[in-house]
Amino acid sequence: MTTTQLKNKIRTSFSGHGHFKVEIEFRGKKYNCITTDTMAIDKIGEERKEPKRFYPTEKSALIALWNECKRKNDL
Repeated sequence: MTTTQLKNKIRTSFSGHGHFKVEIEFRGKKYNCITTDTMAIDKIGEERKEPKRFYPTEKSALIALWNECKRKNDL
């Protein structure tokens, strides 16, 4: 998937105390999970290119959240 497609399929919102709710759309259904991966959340929407970050690109951060939510929902 491209970065734009991933952005359209992933929604994030603050849940509290370093936790974020992630909602993905997978095969036409919506699934939720809670993540503490703040480095991935911070990278989404960031325009600066800093190579020393844990996630070098926005796409890699989106893929990490996508995979985490799939794993937590046994998909």
